[in-house]
Amino acid sequence: MKKKIITSLVTGFALMLGLSATHADERLEGAWIVASWESLNGQEIDEAQPGMYIFTSKNYAIMYVNTDDERPGYDAEAGRTDDETLAAYESLTANAGGYSVEGDTFKTYAYISKDTNYMAGFPGNGVEHEFERDGDVLIITGTSGPNPYTVELLRVEGAVGPWESDSE
Repeated sequence: MKKKIITSLVTGFALMLGLSATHADERLEGAWIVASWESLNGQEIDEAQPGMYIFTSKNYAIMYVNTDDERPGYDAEAGRTDDETLAAYESLTANAGGYSVEGDTFKTYAYISKDTNYMAGFPGNGVEHEFERDGDVLIITGTSGPNPYTVELLRVEGAVGPWESDSE
């Protein structure tokens, strides 16, 4: 049984690399932070919370706060309550895997995700996105998921990011 699980994981990872390796696109490559976010269901987030998208030639990783509200804190000495843990969990989107590009559309294949349903069925769990890039600005529109959105990203790779100072 253990050998079967390891073989399945290795096969899945190899498929992920193979899927994305044949469809690399330099227009997406880089490290990007979220500048603005708009739900296509009408919800707009005026001041985007922290978020980062990273695209290599073969893979991607995404983490962002998916709400307009500040992420909830907790009393470090008392520990988190179940409600505080759930609120923190629900306010964060996180997934990573491979991607493929065709024209101005790319598909992500989540190898790992905070949401187990989102990563279920890998590598056949592709989610489609449209994109356009203008210099250091990348706009992605996700229309195939349950919560369609448009996100504007600013390239930070090779530039001073929000966590750095000019003196570093």
